[in-house]
Amino acid sequence: MRGDKNDPGEALKKFGVAASLGTIFVSYVAAGLLIGYFLDKWLGTSPWLFLLFFAIGVGGAVYNVFKLAARL
Repeated sequence: MRGDKNDPGEALKKFGVAASLGTIFVSYVAAGLLIGYFLDKWLGTSPWLFLLFFAIGVGGAVYNVFKLAARL
């Protein structure tokens, strides 16, 4: 029966989404940090682009984590 709360396939699907939340958060923040770091090195604007892209990475991570968590 599809959509049943006791369906093991549905439970595994939700567990997979929940397990990916941490990976998504870390990857967005790491991408922001790396982009900001290398742009600062290239343009000599340290630490402003580093901080800006860190904030963008955290914002994107929080947005996507909440969006995925709402599906659970």
